[in-house]
Amino acid sequence: MNSGKTYKYFSTLRRILSRQYNYVMKADDDVFIRHEPLALYLQPLSRFDLYYGFVIPCPSMNPFVHYMSGMGFVLSWDLVEWIGSSEIPMNHTFGPEDKMVGQWLNDGNKAKNRFSNKPAMYDYPGTNGRCSHQLIPDTVAVHRLKRWEQWLHVLSYFNVTKDTEYSKLYNIV
Repeated sequence: MNSGKTYKYFSTLRRILSRQYNYVMKADDDVFIRHEPLALYLQPLSRFDLYYGFVIPCPSMNPFVHYMSGMGFVLSWDLVEWIGSSEIPMNHTFGPEDKMVGQWLNDGNKAKNRFSNKPAMYDYPGTNGRCSHQLIPDTVAVHRLKRWEQWLHVLSYFNVTKDTEYSKLYNIV
């Protein structure tokens, strides 16, 4: 997790994608992301020099003081290109990946447009003290979904499975 995979991900995107995008997101695999609310929150924000997510530490509301949680954060395309060409991230790839990205941006005097989306991004209820709260309708991302019942609770809350037909391929109660 903390051995350079985030640098590898961002630094290769401009070579492997066939076109540029406004934003790129990195997210953990234990996160449920609601794409429509995410797009609505991003719509009025800058498409340049943007760093968007859930600022750490949990009680902080200031995205300029620390860094965005590794649960999931968004970078504008210019920052992705900068990561792929700058020696700052290239020479600092090992360590807590979310903290490293924040440090790269600070060291490079980047990400002048920062947005922490609290309370719409959070940890699953009861999993992480001040970073977690009950599920809310305006949710963008729920993190720390480690067990099937947590996933099922979240999917049910947001009506993701309401039209899903029963399948014999799985047996989850």
